[in-house]
Amino acid sequence: MAYLVLARKYRPQRFAEVVGQPHVVRTLQNALRQGRLAHALLFSGIRGIGKTTVARIVAKALNCEGSDPAEPCNRCSSCQEITEGRSLDVLEIDAASNRGIDEIRELRENLKFRPARGRAKVYIIDEAHMLTREAANALLKSLEEPPPHVFFILATTEPHKLPVTILSRCQRYEFRRIPFPLLVDHLRQVAQAEGAQIEEEALALLAREAEGSLRDALSLLDQALAYGVRTRQELIEAFGLAERGLVEALARAVLRRDLPEAFQLAEEAYRQGVDLLYLAESLLFFFRELLAAKISPQGIPENLSPAEAALLRELSVEVETEEVLLLFQHLLQGAEALKRTPYPHLSFELTLARICELGKVVSLREILAKLETLSSAEVPSQAPAPPQAQPSTSKSTTWEGVLEAVRREKPRLYALLSVLAPPREEGERLILSVPPGSLLAERDLQEEVQALVRQKIGKELLWEESPEKEEDLRGRLLERPEVKDTLAIFGGKVAWIKPHNKGEARDVSPPDATTHEAGPEDPKKDRPASRGTCGTYGFG
Repeated sequence: MAYLVLARKYRPQRFAEVVGQPHVVRTLQNALRQGRLAHALLFSGIRGIGKTTVARIVAKALNCEGSDPAEPCNRCSSCQEITEGRSLDVLEIDAASNRGIDEIRELRENLKFRPARGRAKVYIIDEAHMLTREAANALLKSLEEPPPHVFFILATTEPHKLPVTILSRCQRYEFRRIPFPLLVDHLRQVAQAEGAQIEEEALALLAREAEGSLRDALSLLDQALAYGVRTRQELIEAFGLAERGLVEALARAVLRRDLPEAFQLAEEAYRQGVDLLYLAESLLFFFRELLAAKISPQGIPENLSPAEAALLRELSVEVETEEVLLLFQHLLQGAEALKRTPYPHLSFELTLARICELGKVVSLREILAKLETLSSAEVPSQAPAPPQAQPSTSKSTTWEGVLEAVRREKPRLYALLSVLAPPREEGERLILSVPPGSLLAERDLQEEVQALVRQKIGKELLWEESPEKEEDLRGRLLERPEVKDTLAIFGGKVAWIKPHNKGEARDVSPPDATTHEAGPEDPKKDRPASRGTCGTYGFG
């Protein structure tokens, strides 16, 4: 006789044996006892959690010859025929391969015939969402008004794909993922029944990998028993799983932005034959768990050991929520890219490199506090101002006074004037040199500045075009007070500077700086320069 896999060998045959679906079992048993079972049921949920199994048990209960209407006896001929899959009154239809209108027409023609030997004829339509639109429409009348001896049970993993006309004619039962403790307990019972000795940590790892699916858990256990697994380490070697310690070490390296350590761990996993997609997904779920622990201490998943839960609580204190969110986002993008690339090793290393080069993320509260510090430092003192003196004839004092007045009254103009060299004085006139292509070459801005100078110091301001060396311009841009304050508060360095001129922007980056070159289809190439600003700064 062929070997019977554990998922079939230990398939529940009675309602009492169903694992992890008490809300469904209780409702169905009450309906059967009271004779209130609907003629059309819809079972929905992920794979391997008992939808088809419960449908068969319902079919047994409807046709069982025993005394309890809510629990099949599994001893009568009707129950045995359904268990063995040879009952003429229970028809299982795979909608993935029988999805056309012709199959549904044939089904409708057979509805009028009475059951062969039982009390009810039950149609179990698996993967019901695969029915074509025409087939679903042809089934509507039968679902709504079937003969009294006919029951429909539809099972699907994607109920949102079913037409609303189907949904409205069915009683819907939502099957849930099997809770982690129940999975571990069931795996332990099956392992003991098979005479296998597997330690608890290995069973917990199998249950975690099953992600709430009992069939997946039993399939993994079947494979583990064939390998002869006894310990967690043997299980990791047999399945090529990423050790939790490796994931935790990789997560610590990412949080420290330690790129050499992250690369070394990735290379070690690659040499050991660890599935890099599995490793990336494990790292992704680790940061999901870390985010849950950061948001709420009660958010730590129950499938973690006490040591793993303690580690998450420890790391959640050391990082900000914004940082975990950013890392979570980049890891999700990296995992998605890893599924499509033909070079998984390089793609995984590229994801790690990008994350480690992000730099530490500052929380919003800290940013706001630093902005308030910067703002308070720039507010002028509220002490009474001393009596105004007559304008000095000193060129520097005169121009500094004008700039101070412009800074208070016209911040936009101050941004343009503060980067220029002080004007030279010729009698009652001031001559200001402006680099070619500057925004100050526009007539309306010139008139606005001239009016301010005339009002403040009573002198006429004239303009002249004077080319300036890029090195001198860069030096004076770096000396601007707002640039210094920004660097002092937030840290980092200026990577590149691009002044916004009337014409095309000039790049005054240092020779070793990395700048963006606009390509032929780059939308930034023909973007007009911003008015009222003196340059764009790249901070690293």
